[in-house]
This record gives sequence, C-alpha cells and structure tokens, in this order.
Amino acid sequence: MKNLLTFVLVLSSVFILSARSHYNTIHNHFASLTARLDQTLLRHAHSRIDGEQLVFSNGNASPLIVCDTTLVPDQGYQYLVRAASMTNHAGRTYSITDLKGKKSRVSTTAWGIVFDWRDSLNYRRVELSCDNSNLYDDLTDKRQMHVKAYRCLVGKESLLDSWTLNHGVDLDDGLNTLSVAVNDGQVHVSVGKNELVQVGTLMLDTDEPCTTLAGVYLSPGAEIAIERTVLTTDSNASRRIATTWTRESLDQHFALSDDPIEGYWQYQDRDMEDRWLRLGGRYTVAVVSSDKGYDIIYVSGAQVNAPQWREGLLKGHISKTIFDGHYDLEWIDATFQPIVQDAYAAFENDVLMTLNFPVYKSQLRLSKVLK
Repeated sequence: MKNLLTFVLVLSSVFILSARSHYNTIHNHFASLTARLDQTLLRHAHSRIDGEQLVFSNGNASPLIVCDTTLVPDQGYQYLVRAASMTNHAGRTYSITDLKGKKSRVSTTAWGIVFDWRDSLNYRRVELSCDNSNLYDDLTDKRQMHVKAYRCLVGKESLLDSWTLNHGVDLDDGLNTLSVAVNDGQVHVSVGKNELVQVGTLMLDTDEPCTTLAGVYLSPGAEIAIERTVLTTDSNASRRIATTWTRESLDQHFALSDDPIEGYWQYQDRDMEDRWLRLGGRYTVAVVSSDKGYDIIYVSGAQVNAPQWREGLLKGHISKTIFDGHYDLEWIDATFQPIVQDAYAAFENDVLMTLNFPVYKSQLRLSKVLK
C-alpha cells in the first residue's frame, strides 16, 4: 500500500505525525491512510495494516496526534473517523513509557479528532473515553462513554464541554464513528455506533476560525483500529471567501480613511504568459486595511466564472515586508484557487499597484481610482 507520509514533527511533549487520508466511496471503507512512524523519535508508537483497518498504538506517556495533510477551509467542512478502541476493557491497565524510559500503567485511554491544528501547542480536539460508574458492584455498575471537547492554546489545554452517553455507542472494543462538522461559526459534534447522533455544539471564536489541519488523537496507552477517515468540504467555493464588506460599507470606510493604499483600484494593464497564467477579468477591487496588512476585496470585472464572483468576496491579501512599498501577496484566482508562491505586490507613488507572479512569468497592474 502506498506510503503517503510527508513529515514527522516532534514538538514539546506531543508527538506529531502527518499523513494524507483518502476515502473510497465505492467500497465504503478505509482505503489508504498509511504512515511510517520514525522508530527513533516515536520509540513506542507503532502502526500496522490489519486486514482492511489501520491500527495505531501509542505506548508513550505523551499524546500522539496524526494529522491529515489536506488543508481544510475555515468554514464548511466535516472530518469523520470510524474506529475501534482496542484498549477499552474494564478492569485492565496498559503500559506506557516516558521519554526517560520509565514505565507506568494507565487504566483509561481515549481517542478522538484533532481540528484547527496549527502546531503542537495550538489546536482543538474532541475525545472519546469509557469507564464504569462502580466497576466492582454488579448491581449499581454502569458502563458509560465520555465525550469531551478541549482547546489547547499555547500549550495549555482547557475543557470546553463534555457529554456522557450510555446508549447508541459501543462501550467496549467495537467500532464507533466520531464526527466534527464546522459551519457558520459552530462546531457540531456527533457520535454513534450504527448512526451518527449529534451530542453537542461548540461556538467558535469569531476572530479565530478553525483552519489548517484535522486528524486523529490518541491518549497515552491508546490503541485504535481505524476503518475509515472522511474529510468533506463545502463545494460552494465562494462561501469560503465571503466577507461582510459591501459597496456601501466600503464607501463609508474610505470616506474616513487617509491611508493612501486604501481605496478602489481598477485594471490598468497586464504582462502575462498565457500558457502559465491567464487574465481572469479586468478587475476593480477595494483595498482595505486588516490586522496584518491589507485585504483585497472583489468589486467587479470578473470574466472567468463571472456568475460566482460577487461583490464583497475576498480576492487576496497583502502583508507588509521590511521593504517600503513591497508586500507579500496572496491572490485568489478566477477558479478560487490560491496563488501564494513567491507572489508579491508593489506600489508606485500610491497610484499604481503591481501584482507580480514571477513563477508564472506574469504581472497585473491596477491604478488607483481617485476620489
């Protein structure tokens, strides 16, 4: 089976492994999530293919995070994992080893989904774990599943919410499905053995949307057999780059601004190699200040995919550099794909903005629309 491991990071006390996941909708099972753990860095973490399941085991005293390398949008996606916990037996303990080689045992393990993973110190996660209310009393004992949501910020985890389940889930070593769906500023958490049932909703910070990566989490001592992972994203590309700007709000903002870069800019001319990069339209855009530079807002002029481009969509972003008048550029092309590699913007006399794409041997110039 093809190995799709791209990199291994070991940061702080959390082990990070990245791989790409795929979902075969025809056969409806786990298709090809494979990984090769570096046995030097992750001495007690292992993976293997067992039939049509991928098994991860974490014998370390630190959590293991397996990240999918597919970038997820800030809104409109669902990450789903169907897996069985192999270390979920009442009354048993499981061996773990710390970085100094000291061994100990744990009685409760957990697995779950990591999302909004930016680095080992900043992420969110939802985990599943099971325990007994009174293990040694047959009359009063009840097996139960705990669903807990955490946020890790600068290395410190805080519990966001938790739910307890007694029905509709496998409380031993059978398969459960865990899903995290991010949409409209909310995270919907669903769990189920045979069908997904939403157990709770988390609110997102409006200034810090869920971005970057999603993946799988294993607590110390955990071993899970993954049947499938599924990442689905909103097919509406324009939804992902929508902003709150309108022509009216832009006019009001510019009327009070004395920033020479802010304002409307319109297509002037181009110098392009059509075999590398083609003109998507004779654009008019608005440039407005943001926390780390300026956002470029689409106003009009799209020719490619014109029906999908509407006023107020994000067309790009420019970030300040140490060179006066030069900015790093992120540009969203006519097909809603980002161009970020070696792209930059330059201004001349506050009236001419040049967008340079040297990899594509092309540039686009826009002129300032004077008040």
